Amino acid sequence: MNKWDKKAKNYSRYNEESDSFEQGIFKALSSLHVDFQNQTLLDIGCGTGVYTLHLAKQCQHIDGIDSSKEMLEILKQDAKKLNLNNIDTFHMNWESFTCKENYGYALCTMSPAIREDSDLDKMDSCAKTKIYLGWAGKRDTKIIEELFEVHGSKYTAPNGAQKVKNWLNKQNKFYQVLPFDETKIRKREFQESVENFAWHLDVRGLQPDFDKIVSVLKKFCDEENCVTETTINNFNLIVW
Repeated sequence: MNKWDKKAKNYSRYNEESDSFEQGIFKALSSLHVDFQNQTLLDIGCGTGVYTLHLAKQCQHIDGIDSSKEMLEILKQDAKKLNLNNIDTFHMNWESFTCKENYGYALCTMSPAIREDSDLDKMDSCAKTKIYLGWAGKRDTKIIEELFEVHGSKYTAPNGAQKVKNWLNKQNKFYQVLPFDETKIRKREFQESVENFAWHLDVRGLQPDFDKIVSVLKKFCDEENCVTETTINNFNLIVW
């Protein structure tokens, strides 16, 4: 099973609350004069449609790509509930996708789909305006740090934003960057927490030891048998 399929049932999904993190991103894009109205959009690594479904209310059409079939199913379920019928989904990785048109916008948000310079070359060539939202080297979380340590490794926060900026600088492209900070508090039942953190270890190439995971999580468990994780994150929103 695709590792992201395992994550799908517990992954974030569409949230229309006005104070959501996604709405903050849309306000920031508006400040940069990004206008999605009646535009075509390619959503690379669209997942469950956290951003896709918001933008489908403005865009003429969206093509969403993701390697996780389960996440795409959630996107389609939520699109149906919202009566949105202007989204086509493609179950494949970015490397396999062929751009058959020049989109108004290409978007990649919090996705590992864009990893190499060749991925950015492709993203750059298939749309007029490109938008990347990614980790910027800070993801402070005591639980994950301890779990990596007991598994004989040291946790390092992802920094996809720096890779994108390095590529843009090499290409001598003009771009705009807005930094974002987020403090995220998530409370999960104990067993759900075990599964969640086992997934995080697995996706970073570590073999989860469930005895060690349980031992660490017990330190963070409350009287309701729930684990609360507080994470301080840095992101960069990059538009070119």
